[in-house]
Amino acid sequence: MKTYQACLQSHANCVVCSDGDQNPHSLQLRFTHVTENEVAADYRVNKKHQGYINLLHGGIASTLLDAAMTHCLLAKGIEALTAELNVRFHTPVLVGDSVQIMGRLISQRRGIYLLEATLSVAKQVCVKATGKFIQPKGGVIHRELSV
Repeated sequence: MKTYQACLQSHANCVVCSDGDQNPHSLQLRFTHVTENEVAADYRVNKKHQGYINLLHGGIASTLLDAAMTHCLLAKGIEALTAELNVRFHTPVLVGDSVQIMGRLISQRRGIYLLEATLSVAKQVCVKATGKFIQPKGGVIHRELSV
């Protein structure tokens, strides 16, 4: 099994968690372990990421939740791909809000992982997601880009 740091290398250009050197467009989130099966990160909503005026774009919220679930797996040395993502929006998130993103592994069976994630403002859940991730038999696909 790979270490978290080794898994992060395969994720080095991620739009959510890579550093600014690898991807200048990254949100540069840093996930930390909360428990054995949970990770968390903090993010302040930037006006560049709004949909409707002064509201966080739903696609960005979904991306943050997907990333939290991915990091739950990476923290366990598992590189898996999102197979299914279900997102429920409860309350709009405003530009300038400080949000906490939490991801949690619920169960696993034969290379299929079920996870959930929340995006909260002041401990109120605003967006919640569940996801199913799969670990491809040959590992995560890496392809060279042709320029």
